[in-house]
Order: sequence, then structure tokens, then C-alpha cells
Amino acid sequence: MKNSKLNTPITKVALGAVLCAALVACGGGNSSGSGSPSTSTSTTTGVAAIGSAIVGGTVSFTCASGATASATTGSDGTYSARLKTADYPCVVQVAGGQANGIALASSLHSAAASPGTTNVTPLTDLIVGVLGNGNASALDGAASGVLSSAITAGNLSSALAKVQAAIATLPGSLTLANGFNPLNSQFSVGDANDALLDQYATALQAAGLSQQDAATKAASGSALTQKTYSATAYTTPGFTAMTMGASVNLDGTFGISLDDPNRGSFSAQARIDSTGEATSFVNAGKFSGIVSQLGNRIGELCTGSTAATQLTQYAYASGELTAVTDPAELNGKTFVEYENCGLSGTTTVDSSGTYTFREAGSNQSDPGMPNFFSHAFTSSGYIDGNGSNTATVRANAYKYVDQNGHTTYVYVEVSSKTGSTQAIIDGNSNFVLIGVQQQPI
Repeated sequence: MKNSKLNTPITKVALGAVLCAALVACGGGNSSGSGSPSTSTSTTTGVAAIGSAIVGGTVSFTCASGATASATTGSDGTYSARLKTADYPCVVQVAGGQANGIALASSLHSAAASPGTTNVTPLTDLIVGVLGNGNASALDGAASGVLSSAITAGNLSSALAKVQAAIATLPGSLTLANGFNPLNSQFSVGDANDALLDQYATALQAAGLSQQDAATKAASGSALTQKTYSATAYTTPGFTAMTMGASVNLDGTFGISLDDPNRGSFSAQARIDSTGEATSFVNAGKFSGIVSQLGNRIGELCTGSTAATQLTQYAYASGELTAVTDPAELNGKTFVEYENCGLSGTTTVDSSGTYTFREAGSNQSDPGMPNFFSHAFTSSGYIDGNGSNTATVRANAYKYVDQNGHTTYVYVEVSSKTGSTQAIIDGNSNFVLIGVQQQPI
């Protein structure tokens, strides 16, 4: 999990464990229970996390037997408690504590039908929300008979299926790893299953929904967006690529969910015009500008920042596009280029593959770069400049065939400074751009 992950409104929830305890470990606590002293006991362990560990959170257990207990989460979000086997099933909450040094504002829930591993995350909270018909708090303080009838293996399995169906309709079509159950599968800080919590938080923001919205819709079997799909986004340093979640939201906006491995998570909602292009932001988040072309199948996102931790541009290409593997397919074509979320000029690729750029509003062309794309398509890239201003330019090209059989070529290009001055800031040697084939009038 990312140590830089912020406690966003969606992730500002305290996490609860799903196992009830009669005796408490990992930070101490107290418990009460019923049954004879010889009743068998089991150790309950789990992780409380929201995309980063919940540290110092109080895990409270309420069980069908009437037993209650509490435990405290450690620095990695783990807790441990001993419970009587006869105490199950249990509903659990985590409150207090911090994630990345930020205090948690509200609780999350989980549930356990029997002893074993139990985690508490926003995804387990959704499962309990389904059990509570859209209200994760519905089982708080419930009578023993209610807990026993609600928290069964069958009900938990059905609720998990509804949650899986719901998150698949978020930007990026989120999925659980094969065989992974958020309630009781083991995971730890920094692994792929933990990374899904980061993705979920950002995707939920991009969809313009709260945790409560997600629980209500998951319980009713409703989709969380109108349409969801994925794109690949590119930025510096190097040719950093990442999955960008996208969606047409329930309110008709375009949802953007981006998890940059170097700079953290970004989400936003933009307006969509009648041609399918994203035009301007309804909720910009950290972004300052957007360019959308080819029915929003290729575009550019800008932050307006030159800070080392937040570069100005991301270029994205939809999964609906087909990758071009032979750069010669671009020969003889002219492309309109966009940089800094604005028109920058046109580029012509001649029959030999020489790339010539003409700046917008100018009659002057930059000198042609022979075999530019044939080099930029390789892992070593096209080496541009010299000395401290040396940059490596990488590019990917795609094509889109519309319903009339017409093909349009596009590309994304990233220039990353590789000379002695390697500060990650925007400048002449650090930029991202997109090119869209110019069609004859």
C-alpha cells in the first residue's frame, strides 16, 4: 500500500475486524463472554486497512453469544484477539487511530461466521452494508438472534457476489484476485490485494459516489456507473505507464481514476459533449485541464504544476484502440499535436519516416528528425539533445476503426530528461503530448 495515500473523503473511514474476541491481544483491551472455562478458544487475526494501514485503531467485537471485546491495531494494521469458538458469529468495527498520520473520521465494518482470519477494509464494509440492506451499521447492537440469522456463510457469499458485481462497474472495472475474499483471505501492506483498496478509493471518487452510496447500490444490485472502461496513461519519468480507470457516471459526467505509482492518486469528473468528448471539469480534483479527441479515446490531462512530485501532463489511450506495432504505418500522414492541454502544432511524417513539426500559428518548421518513430517505438527510445539537456523520447501509436470502416491513427509521446540535470520538472526536455491524424477536408 502506498505510504503517501491520503485519507480522502471516501477513505476517511475507520476499519473494523470481523471476528469477536473474549480476550484481547495486539495492544491490549478487554472482553466479556459466556460459557464454561473449558470452552475452546481460537486466535482471531486480521488486517485493518484503507489503502494504508490503520494504526492505533480500536477494533470492537460484538458477538451472537453476547460477548464483547476490543483490540488495538499495530503499525501494519494487524490485530490479534482470542475468542471462544461458541461466540460466533460476530460483527466488528474499527474506530479511531490514524492512516498516514491522519485521524480517521468514521468506522468500517466486517463480519465473521466462524474463527479464522478476518480483515476490515472498505470492501468488507460494503459486504456488511449488503447484509444490512444498504446500511453497514444496521447490525450494530443487534440482538443475538439477528446476528445469527444475518451472518451466515450463505449470506456472506451472496453479499460478496453483489460487491464484486458493484465494483466491476466502477472506473477501471475493478476485480478481486482469483480466490481472494476481502473478509478472510490473508493479505499485507504493499501487496496487490492491498493496492486494490487504493484503486477502489480513487475509483469511487471518480464516480462521484460515497461509501454509503456504494453500499446502497450494491445491496440493491444497481450499477455504480452507466459505463466503465479502462485506458492506459503515460507520463514521466521515463515512459511511466499506468492503468487509468474511466466511466460514464450516473450523472452523465466522465469519471477519471488515476493511480500514479510515483505521485499518488488522482480523480476527477468532466463534462461530456454530444460527440462523446470530455470538455471541462465538474470536479477537477488536482487537474487543471483536459483534452479529449476521437470520442474521448485519446486525451491529455494537465495539473498545471511544475513541482517535482506532480508533472503537468498525462496522456491516455483507451483500451478500445488497437496498438500499432510497425511505425511505418504512420508514414505519409499528418497529425495534430496537443501539449499542455492545448493545440501545439502539426507534425508530418514523410514516406521515409522523417518527423517534421510545425508550431501552431507559425510558418516555420523544426528540422526533420529521420527515423524518429522507428527509434521512439523501441525500449531504448529516441535520444534527443546533448549534454545536460539530453532526453529520451518514447512513443506508442494506436489506430481506431469506426463503424464505417474508416481508420484513424493516433500516438502518445513522452520526453523524459536523462542528462546530468535530472530533476523531475516540466521543461523543454520533459513533456507529454498526443497526436491525432489530421483528416482530409
